[in-house]
Amino acid sequence: MTEFPFISSTDIAAIENRKFIRIETDKAQEIVIALDKSGIPFSARYGETEMVLTYDGSFKEQVEDIIAKATSGEYEALLRELQVYGEPDGYYRLLGEVAELLNTTIGALKNRPDEIQLALCKTYVDFWLCDTPTLQRELDRVISVNGRTLSDIQEHERKKAQEKAPAAPVQSAADTVPTLSELFDDYNRRNGHSHFSREKHQHLSEIARRRQQSEQERIIQTEERERKFRP
Repeated sequence: MTEFPFISSTDIAAIENRKFIRIETDKAQEIVIALDKSGIPFSARYGETEMVLTYDGSFKEQVEDIIAKATSGEYEALLRELQVYGEPDGYYRLLGEVAELLNTTIGALKNRPDEIQLALCKTYVDFWLCDTPTLQRELDRVISVNGRTLSDIQEHERKKAQEKAPAAPVQSAADTVPTLSELFDDYNRRNGHSHFSREKHQHLSEIARRRQQSEQERIIQTEERERKFRP
């Protein structure tokens, strides 16, 4: 009977939709650490060459992703490369992989201060074994903590692409979303001798809010289409 001297466990009764697997691997410790960092409910018993894992089946794809990464040998190769090139050069060589995960370009990341670039690459290494959504979240957190979110980077890239693209037709007045102040002025011009009641003010505020919301939704949809067809 195989002995499992190491146990890493969440209360198994608290794990919903329980799935059970038994695998032969010498990377059990790496798998357990990645599962924990990724916030996946699991219970594991393992030895030097074998592992018994119970986990929430809702995370099946993430668990398979983690196991595949841990057993691929790529993480060890990554660590060896870091040893060869040293710090910080070894980390900077990973900017391309970081940019791909953040759906941006190396150039956009190189516009960030060196310490932010280094922090991103170190975070990438620290969470490499985790599932992809966790890795992306942690990278985005590094950027957010330093005052610029992932959406900021994507917006910067979108503006750069627009600057390079042919000039767009001038937007018509009908497409322009007026501010509340503009609506107020327009109302006064058309109703110069009328009393501007609280009810009318609220009505105009609601119109402005709905139109601005529609404009924001349109911008988001446009960005999603551009991102979808971005080479």
